Amino acid sequence: MADHARGPQTGDERRVRILSVDGRRAELALSGEVTGVAAAQIEEVLLDPALQDVMEWTLDLSGVQRLDTICAYALVRPLLTAAPPVAVHVRGASKQARRALHQTGADHLLTFED
Repeated sequence: MADHARGPQTGDERRVRILSVDGRRAELALSGEVTGVAAAQIEEVLLDPALQDVMEWTLDLSGVQRLDTICAYALVRPLLTAAPPVAVHVRGASKQARRALHQTGADHLLTFED
C-alpha cells in the first residue's frame, strides 16, 4: 500500500489518508478544509491498489471543517461505480458535510454514524 498518510508534499497539505485496509474493509480519514485541489488528492488515494477489492468503507469526517461538493463527488464517484455496490459508513460528518454528500446522489450507499 502506498503511503498516503505522509505530511505535506510540494507545498500542500494532505486532506485524505488511508487509516487501515483489512481485506475487503478500509477506513479513510479526511481533515481540514476539503476543497478545490483536495479532489485530486482524494482521487489519488482512492486509486491505491490496496483499495481495489474493498467493499466496505468507513469514512471518518470528524476532522473536516468544510467539504465542498466537488470533493464529496470525488470521494463517492468510485464507490458509485463499484459492482456490486459497496457499503459506506460515514462517521463524524457535520451538517455541512452531510449536505455536500447528499448532493452527490449517493445517499443509497451512505450510513451516517455520529
